[in-house]
Amino acid sequence: MTTPIRVGILGASGYGGAELIRRLLHHPHAEITGLASRQYLGQPIAACWPQLTGRLEHLSFQTSDEVIEGCDLVFCATPHGATAPLVKQALDAGKRVIDLSADFRLPAELYEQWYQKHPHPEIIEQARYGLVELHRKELSGGDLIAVPGCNSSTAILSLAPLAVNGLLGPTAIVNIMTGVSGAGRSVSLGFHFAEVNENAKPYKVAGTHRHTAEIEMTLGRLQGSGRNVKTHTPFDPYSVSFNPHLVPMSRGILATCYTRPDVSMDLKQETLFEHYRTFYEGDPLVGFSEDLPQTKAVYGSDRTVVSVRLDGRTGQIVSFAATDNLGKGAAGQALQNFNIMHGFAETTGLITEGLWP
Repeated sequence: MTTPIRVGILGASGYGGAELIRRLLHHPHAEITGLASRQYLGQPIAACWPQLTGRLEHLSFQTSDEVIEGCDLVFCATPHGATAPLVKQALDAGKRVIDLSADFRLPAELYEQWYQKHPHPEIIEQARYGLVELHRKELSGGDLIAVPGCNSSTAILSLAPLAVNGLLGPTAIVNIMTGVSGAGRSVSLGFHFAEVNENAKPYKVAGTHRHTAEIEMTLGRLQGSGRNVKTHTPFDPYSVSFNPHLVPMSRGILATCYTRPDVSMDLKQETLFEHYRTFYEGDPLVGFSEDLPQTKAVYGSDRTVVSVRLDGRTGQIVSFAATDNLGKGAAGQALQNFNIMHGFAETTGLITEGLWP
């Protein structure tokens, strides 16, 4: 029996941190040795997460320094900007890092354009982009993996088969409906129950949402390529109009994407089905369905379900994807990368069935 890998979680009092804990508790090759939180520093885990009462009673929330020192690998579920210095600290200490923030997903110039000046651009070249279905072949040897954003993952998985088969038009429209937990656990007026319940509203539309950069970068790399792409491959960004909408549910993302390829193409619905079926054949955490996906089918799970339709009247291809933003969109994808980094079966510790009802 192999010695468990000692793992720590920074930002363990956020929703992504909680989902990492839940999965790691059932992982046969991982041992949680430290959980960091400034807000709950020194307090028992159950003070933050009542669902974990009776679990991890030997631990209390620690500082980031303490967690990094005591682990072999650290998961960073901390905000962008604040995460990069923690990643550098962990790498300098000889630790491996799986980063759920945005700090290492983009090249330095794109990061500065969409976020801020990068505090440690010299590390970016070490990072591998952890969208497993596209980058699986380069993830096993990495010491730093950048987990994609939840909206980005859902949109890219919806459109990737079109990109590699030359079926994207000059631009794509990506409309996403997302649950409230995607905004994190911090208190804000716009996320109060009375503001969100029985309400649906667009936000950060028309090219202002930061996940736009990830979607455009990845689709740009995919166009005309094979399925597996390298993280730092040069690319021409593909043009995407990304428009998210907040809807009154705790968790879940549904993406509906539109693109109109060359009108001279003689497309058939069955051809599109075959492209998607072939592209995701053998992927344990992305499933193609001829039926339209729905968020309840992936609720609480680490899977994404995709589908596609041909609108013969307008010539548009409409693709769909449903993801749990805290599962395959965050913690589940992070643990999927952990498994590949260490040569474990890809779904170890992961949840492959949704909750219903």
